[in-house]
Amino acid sequence: MCDWDLINKVWAKVEEDLAGNGQTVLLRLFEEHPETKAHFPKFKDIPLGQLTSNADVKTHGNTVFKALGDVVKQKGKHASNLQALATTHINKHKIPPQNFTLITNVILKVFAEKFPGEMTAPAQEAFSKAFKAICSELEDLYKKGGFQS
Repeated sequence: MCDWDLINKVWAKVEEDLAGNGQTVLLRLFEEHPETKAHFPKFKDIPLGQLTSNADVKTHGNTVFKALGDVVKQKGKHASNLQALATTHINKHKIPPQNFTLITNVILKVFAEKFPGEMTAPAQEAFSKAFKAICSELEDLYKKGGFQS
C-alpha cells in the first residue's frame, strides 16, 4: 500500500514549477541514459548541452509531469490513466516499457536533490513503492498491448 497522501503533499511542491521540474528530469534522463533521447524526435539530434535552453524540452517536461500528476492525484485508482498512457506510448511513441523505470528512478533522485525537506525517508519510500507499482502495471499493459520493441 502506498502513502498517496504523503506523495500528494510532495507533489504540491513539485507543481509550484511543474514545467521546470519536468525539464530537469528530462535533461537528467538524457544525461544518465543517452539512449532514451532516441525516442524523442525533436531532441534526438540536439547535443545535450543545447537542450538546457530548448523550450520544447520544458514544454515536454510539463506534459510528462502533468500526466504523472494526474496519476498521483488518483491515489491508486489510476487504471484508466495508465491505460491511456500505455496506449499512446505503445502505438504512437513506441517507447519501451523499461523507460518508465528509468525516468521514475531519475525522478526520485531529482526530487531528493530539489526537495530535501519534503523528500524524507518515508516520502522516498512512498514514491518508490508507487513508482514500482505504476511501472509494473504499465509493463502488464504493454504485454496485453502486444508491444514489440
